[in-house]
Amino acid sequence: MIRSLDDFSRIAQEKGPKKLAVLAPEDEDFMLAVKTSWQKGYIEPILIGNMEKMQRVAEKVEFDIGGFEKIIGDERQATADLGLNMLFSGKISIVSKGQIPTSYIYRSIIREESKAGSGMTVSVVTFWDVPGLDHLIAFTDTGVSIKPDVKTKAEIIKNALFVYRLMGYPKPRIAVLSGQREIGGALSSYRDFELLRQSADKGDFGECEIVDATSFTELFIGGRDRPVDFSNVNKEGMPHILLVPCLDTGNIICKLDFFLDVTRCSLVVTSRGPVCIPARSDTSDNIVDQLAVSVVVADRMTGKVI
Repeated sequence: MIRSLDDFSRIAQEKGPKKLAVLAPEDEDFMLAVKTSWQKGYIEPILIGNMEKMQRVAEKVEFDIGGFEKIIGDERQATADLGLNMLFSGKISIVSKGQIPTSYIYRSIIREESKAGSGMTVSVVTFWDVPGLDHLIAFTDTGVSIKPDVKTKAEIIKNALFVYRLMGYPKPRIAVLSGQREIGGALSSYRDFELLRQSADKGDFGECEIVDATSFTELFIGGRDRPVDFSNVNKEGMPHILLVPCLDTGNIICKLDFFLDVTRCSLVVTSRGPVCIPARSDTSDNIVDQLAVSVVVADRMTGKVI
């Protein structure tokens, strides 16, 4: 069972290297992450981007890229399309975002899933490694669906459950986050929680549990009269997956790692393999962690259908 980002790193060294298409590694942080991940044995990179820019940043981080396959790709959507086509055709195991807007990558994933006929709803899983917890927790969807309806939320849950089962969790716990109010009727997100819990009780998601708690107060603190302190976390009942009501909420919450003692790591799992999607603010160390996660997920997805 994978309980931490350190576990991912250890297993990635055992299971690598995996072929990785890196889309526009044209700044120092991305190229340094590629260098470090290659040195650790995680990846065998294929570099797609502006040749002059890639060579320049490689020299800055003292990385000899002469022996790696390189593909010239200056137009961003074409670069994303090429990388995702390589993933879906089985030529590589992982795609990673470099200096390229994430929207291009999501567009390419959606196109490839449509061509593959998978019917998959694309979503982002963002892990938090929280000191004191004996498992990673994940927020989803933190990057694609702006305001998912209950049907889309069900698909987002299935994607996250697939990842946790790859990690070795037989019965993941899920919290469907929502606010509540006493006047004006239940919020739509709270009604979605009730419907999704009914679906879980009927077995629509396989072995899992949707917990009663829908707020951070209940999950992290255990009551409104306690201060925000991770040492107060209910470790036994803490869910593995936290389904957010909308993209704004998920994106804001997951990036609170800048203020909290947690480590963040995100990825998209497509029907053919993982896509690493570092944020613009991530350091090379963050990106190396995300590539380690992607290597392990790619290895464990072999022969399995999401």
